[in-house]
Amino acid sequence: MMLVIGTLSSQTLTKDWLETGFLALLPATEQQPDIAKAVKQHNEQRDRKVIWLTGAATSEAAINHAKQLKQQLQQSHLFKTLLLELPQQQVLQRYQQLFPYRYQLLDAQTQATLQNNPKDLLSRNLETLYSPMGQMTAADLEHDPLLIFSRYFHAQNPIHLTVEHGIVVLKDTSQYWALLLTDLEDSHLQLDKLESLLVLVNNAKAKMQESGGDLMVTGMPLFTAHGADSAKQEISTVGVGSSVGIIILMLLTFRSLRPLILSFLAISCGLFAALVVSVLVFGKIHIITLVFGASLIGVADDYALHFMCDSFGAKNWQPRHGLRYIFPGLLIGLLTNLLSYSGLVLSPFPGLRQVALFSAVGLLVAWLTVVLLFPLLLTRFTPEHQPVILKLANYWQQHWPVWLLKNRHWLVSLLVIFILGGLWHLTPRDDVRLLQSAPAQLIKMADKIKQLLPVSPENQFFLVSGSNLDEWHRNEQQLLKALKTVTAQNKLSIYQSLSDYWPDENTQKSNYQLLDGSLYQSGLLKQYMSDLGFSDKAIKNELNQFTDARNKTISISDWLATADESKQNLWLGCDSSQCRSIVSLIGISDLSALSSLQNLSGIAWVDQVEQLSSMFARYRIRVSLLLTAAYLLVFVGLGFKLGWKNALAITSIPVVAALVSLAMMGWCNQLFSLFNLFALILVLGIGVDDAIFFFMAEASRKKQASPDSDNEDKRASTSLAVTLSALTTLLAFGLLAISSTEIVHAFGFTVATGIFTALLLSPLVGFRKAVVG
Repeated sequence: MMLVIGTLSSQTLTKDWLETGFLALLPATEQQPDIAKAVKQHNEQRDRKVIWLTGAATSEAAINHAKQLKQQLQQSHLFKTLLLELPQQQVLQRYQQLFPYRYQLLDAQTQATLQNNPKDLLSRNLETLYSPMGQMTAADLEHDPLLIFSRYFHAQNPIHLTVEHGIVVLKDTSQYWALLLTDLEDSHLQLDKLESLLVLVNNAKAKMQESGGDLMVTGMPLFTAHGADSAKQEISTVGVGSSVGIIILMLLTFRSLRPLILSFLAISCGLFAALVVSVLVFGKIHIITLVFGASLIGVADDYALHFMCDSFGAKNWQPRHGLRYIFPGLLIGLLTNLLSYSGLVLSPFPGLRQVALFSAVGLLVAWLTVVLLFPLLLTRFTPEHQPVILKLANYWQQHWPVWLLKNRHWLVSLLVIFILGGLWHLTPRDDVRLLQSAPAQLIKMADKIKQLLPVSPENQFFLVSGSNLDEWHRNEQQLLKALKTVTAQNKLSIYQSLSDYWPDENTQKSNYQLLDGSLYQSGLLKQYMSDLGFSDKAIKNELNQFTDARNKTISISDWLATADESKQNLWLGCDSSQCRSIVSLIGISDLSALSSLQNLSGIAWVDQVEQLSSMFARYRIRVSLLLTAAYLLVFVGLGFKLGWKNALAITSIPVVAALVSLAMMGWCNQLFSLFNLFALILVLGIGVDDAIFFFMAEASRKKQASPDSDNEDKRASTSLAVTLSALTTLLAFGLLAISSTEIVHAFGFTVATGIFTALLLSPLVGFRKAVVG
């Protein structure tokens, strides 16, 4: 089997198999396909963009720093585009492509002025021409005497920024900042490129400070890079910490390298098979899967520990005899663990499904390694010492249950109060943003950049649809009227929509007729051009051009061909039933005022954070039912196999452990979400495993005609195996609790408290009979 897996690894692990993007952890969507497409397109540009601001005491120095930074970024070969100087040639080309449709393309302010008082438009033109800026405007006057196209063209950029030497310069209270925009080659960066991005940012910042400047950087790729770096460190911490703990425990217990080597053989086979099969099934696996997979070390080692610890429980121990005794427990333990992980398969979250498959395959292969190879590889293995931890575990399993049973009345009352009080304080938190933890400095820098440069779209947006182009345009225009009111109330800074820039065919014709009736037919245009000194030939030429443009209209596809990427991403296209677009939002200060607009015809409010958080809440309730069903299923299965009374005793261990874990979360104000419930499914598998082996030790005693030392050894060796198993599992999962990602920390905390509780309670299984007998 491992030969087959090894062969498959040569095909799967040679390609790009590691996923690092935050969104890959989340479900594609529970929404309609059009909303899923809108979300993907809305995020597409943002997921590649990195914003750089170089700071200095003067604008000239800031610009020089930006030019040096651009050279440094070019040498990295990480970026598809680097934009420092504004692309004047592209702007000119766009101007020339749209200019023939100048009579059909009017901005909203020009439309309103022509409808109310056309003379105001002419008066404003004269004021502009005679102002200090008039010399710049006069250049447009010859080919655009009414300056209507200049107004329309400038209105396409609602955010007015200061430009020096073709470079955008921003200013705060203390210094100037030059803007450099970059787009990565690919939004799905490999781990090595994410590491390169972090190194590049740190080097650029250090170099900038050496030259007396400052640097601020933000963008979704940077958050992803920090998350991947944090996950990589946690993998190292969990994996190395667990390995060191296991090495120490194994050497202290067995005083031999053979058990240690065999344990690592089982673990290595499990992890390698889990990695290969997961990549084969999913194509890619997320780095968070490896964080949880590293914790598998502690669980997979249970099987090896139970096998080898049995050697302390009998004289003249033989591996095959040992396997015969522990096999039922190993099999039931495997099945309950697989049942536990099967709950993750039902999750809608790709990351959790990966964890489920990774863990299930790893445990199965580790189990097969122990059952099939250990009887051969442990031949003539006979420990000739009594390890200290065996004596401690035996003393603990003999005296700890006695104390518990002696004080059971007040302990049970205290336990009930503790559980009820903790559950009372337990508060669900389903915020999807808890999936990703970013350094406080990075968040602070992103907020400062957002204040200086309010151009990044929010997570929320509107999806506008209509059965055809005309209906879509009407629906979007209706939304824009409402957004104009919201913006005037300072509840929104800026909104960007396609129909603000491209009028539909009917509106284009209406614009032409508005110009015709208000200025051309009325004679105001002739008078205006004469007053400005235009010749009769120039006036006639303008009138002829206007007449020739009567039937011109520009289609949305032709208009989009001239637009920049941010505007192109607003359009989702038309199919046989619908035309759809996105209205993006910047600077939201009142979500409720915006979400209420979804009642308008053809308008859907899309709040990615809220919708995913709501989905977390729904699935938390569903998984609670799944968790209850899993516990009941284990109880029923054990009841048919071992009897209902025994099944109740065994199942009570993980049930109480789960309740104590939940109560601890409440008392300690820990995060409680969907992921904690998946942790409790693991507590079920491990808790049942501990209780089963104590039950087997008691069953072994009852088979003998009278008590003898071997019976004590079986219970003693069981307590040793359970103790070692719990310690290695606590090392593995407990180390997850040090994670900087809150949801990973909560997972580790939940499993650690549950396993520790199961360790304390499992010796009670069969203990009363052992004492009385």
